[in-house]
Amino acid sequence: MNIVPHFPPIRIFRCGSGETKSVGTVEEVWKTLLDDWPSEEGDCFLSALLICIDVQRGRRAPEEARVAFIAAAAEAGIPLLS
Repeated sequence: MNIVPHFPPIRIFRCGSGETKSVGTVEEVWKTLLDDWPSEEGDCFLSALLICIDVQRGRRAPEEARVAFIAAAAEAGIPLLS
């Protein structure tokens, strides 16, 4: 059985569309960073991608991807919603 690493969801404001998006798994973090991110640059952006890979390989906890995603959002100026 394949277990999806998950964590308490993070809601972000999508600047381009004005919609909100909920991110609650490492796979969703990965896809959001690659598909919905305003820039493919920045230390936190790259770190979040690398941490996602490590979580998938069992080397880090899913919560680390959550924290890295929040840092990448702050770096990119993407508002988080509570």
